[in-house]
Amino acid sequence: MDQATRISTPIASLSKALARIARARSTEEAVSTLRETVRNVIGCEGIAIILKDGDLCHYVEEDAIGPLWKGQKFPAAACVSGWSMRNKATAVIPDIRADDRIPYELYAGTFVRAMAMAPVRSNAPVGAIGAYWSQPYTPADWEVEVLEALAEAAATALENAALIESLTAGTTLRSGVAVEPRNDDFARDVKRVGAIAAVPTMLDVVLRVTGMGFAAVARVTETRWIACEVLDRVDFGLKPSDELPIESTLCNEVRMRRQTIVFDDAAEDPLYCDHHMPRTYGLRSYLSQPIILESGAFWGTLCAIDSNPAKLKTPEVLGAFKLFAELIAHHLDAETRLLNVSVALQRERELAEFREQFIAVLGHDLRNPIAAVDAGTSRLMKEGWTERSPVLLKLMKSSLSRMSGLVDNVMDLARARMGGGITLSLSEEDLSTTLQHVVDEVSVANPTRRISAAFDAPMTLAVDHPRLAQMVSNLLSNAVTHGADDKPVAINGRIADGCLEISVTNGGKPIERSEIGKLFLPFKRGDGRAGVQGLGLGLYIASQIAQAHGGRIDVRSDADETCFTFRMPFVHAIVPSA
Repeated sequence: MDQATRISTPIASLSKALARIARARSTEEAVSTLRETVRNVIGCEGIAIILKDGDLCHYVEEDAIGPLWKGQKFPAAACVSGWSMRNKATAVIPDIRADDRIPYELYAGTFVRAMAMAPVRSNAPVGAIGAYWSQPYTPADWEVEVLEALAEAAATALENAALIESLTAGTTLRSGVAVEPRNDDFARDVKRVGAIAAVPTMLDVVLRVTGMGFAAVARVTETRWIACEVLDRVDFGLKPSDELPIESTLCNEVRMRRQTIVFDDAAEDPLYCDHHMPRTYGLRSYLSQPIILESGAFWGTLCAIDSNPAKLKTPEVLGAFKLFAELIAHHLDAETRLLNVSVALQRERELAEFREQFIAVLGHDLRNPIAAVDAGTSRLMKEGWTERSPVLLKLMKSSLSRMSGLVDNVMDLARARMGGGITLSLSEEDLSTTLQHVVDEVSVANPTRRISAAFDAPMTLAVDHPRLAQMVSNLLSNAVTHGADDKPVAINGRIADGCLEISVTNGGKPIERSEIGKLFLPFKRGDGRAGVQGLGLGLYIASQIAQAHGGRIDVRSDADETCFTFRMPFVHAIVPSA
């Protein structure tokens, strides 16, 4: 391959690839996006995506001119991806025949003659991305940098995917990707420890018993060390919420080992006499006790330091630190249990209220159409077929249709409240045609009402067209039901400023400002005209459909008109030229 003639990758292609990778919301989506973008951006002849699986390297996906190792797992010590993750560095191998890191038996049957391998999340790798060439080749600096940029983007996507999947499935690990707490979680941890009245006393006892000058309770993760409570009698300079670089402390070792680290005098301790931490902070004595929650999760440490030697390796001192760490963990667990009980209680109250509303309203609204069907069948059985029979059958069919509509609304409610939200089935069609069909249906059902419609045409969008039709039908029916008979209902649809916007407007009595916030609650019926029937679910279901599309419905109401406006930022929109 002629390196001199190789052109630089377009910045636009790299930017688009990074944006696509960042938008991934699951591990599978992240891996699939990497497969579709990496090879094209770098211009190599093959790529492989590897995820760390314990001590193994799992080759989960590939895109290459010939087969590689998709689906296979290899010991980290026996492959280049493992070397890259262990050393937290990119491996560049211009000729695989001249590098002893290459397991030749695995490469013998492939096209690969040169390669580069970048770790995914360089500070704590969870995977790697490999780029391959069919001839001996030294990648240009920009190619290596692009590979590393894509690997860092992959790290972010995998972490986001792990967080989303943990919230959905109740787990915090996927393919070796640990979820780091957010900044607001750390701030809450500082407040939680600060709220434990006994902690200042514990730190005071620690310093009195040991004769040391600084003690702290710290929240410790793989990448963060944050002081939550501090007692500083030597002007060390730390306050609650302050941080130390995790690499400069021994607490990360405590986290990984889950064991106490203690030394009376660093200068005389064979393990820590040459350690960077005592030298960095000028310490001679140190004790750090892990705080382990009842779930077995590591939370942080109770630690004490001093610039002078101290007698720490005694049963009394070690026992006191262990007891205090257990007491702190107990307080944290108790607060978590109390919070969980409070959330569960609130949830039960909401469900109880929901059940009562559901049974009362559904029972009321189904009673009339069931009674109508019952009366109709009884009359037909009694009188047989007469000239009024077609009229009775028409009324019975209308009642059945109404019952079917009520059941459909209840099913949508159940999906929204109990099934994780309304699911979508996207298709790319002209939305203006979909909306016009809805207008025609509502017009036929309400022949005395004037409904004017104006849509940008065409509006070809990747949305769930039946669901948007359902949403607009609910809004239109609401406008017809509650609007003034002598004023028209208007519906407009347009695309502006990167948003789809659909508005439904009617004249009539304005909605009280205090009521607007309640419009989209389930079982909420308007104060409309007498004889209006329904479960009070139309606007609620419309709002859920809007949310499922990443949009929202806003309401504006005054003496002149009431307007419901649906706005949705769109990504997959295609607006063809005329």
